[in-house]
Amino acid sequence: MANIQRIVCTWTGTSGLPGVSVFYGVELGTANADIKAFFTAIKDVLANPTSIAIPGTGDLIDDVTGALTGAWSNPSGAGTATSAGSNIYAAGVGGYVVWNTASIFGRRRLKGRTFLCPLNVGGYDTSGTLLATPLGTIQTAANALVASGQTRVWHRPGSTAGSAVAPISATVPDQVTSLRSRRR
Repeated sequence: MANIQRIVCTWTGTSGLPGVSVFYGVELGTANADIKAFFTAIKDVLANPTSIAIPGTGDLIDDVTGALTGAWSNPSGAGTATSAGSNIYAAGVGGYVVWNTASIFGRRRLKGRTFLCPLNVGGYDTSGTLLATPLGTIQTAANALVASGQTRVWHRPGSTAGSAVAPISATVPDQVTSLRSRRR
């Protein structure tokens, strides 16, 4: 059993937003500062005027049970990454990062995913997939976030106990994804 930080980053500024990206970090770590560095590194791949607010405080949760156990604070890691990229974009579509782990749960490899939508028009090639430069920018930033060792992929408790696992690598597929709400 370990406590993990729940870091809820809020997206605003473009059509289809607000939205959130939820990350998990080690209890006494600086994951929010590393997440801020990730979003700052990729901000110009995102559509303008997208802004992502990274919090300086949040909830601590027990990774095994999912119970709220307290709060974390790292005000120096808080901030906002605001795109200065093109303001021409396809609403609701973009790329994503897969956070790979070495852990198996229920005969499946545990993976996390972060959606990056919308990307500006300069992110796509003529076939509708991602261009090499933006793809490389996102991959480099994702690799740095994994290397920080501060983030976790959380397997939520259900029929088995939950567990927070460090990602071992990140993959940015050369394909476009679309967002749609899970809420109706």
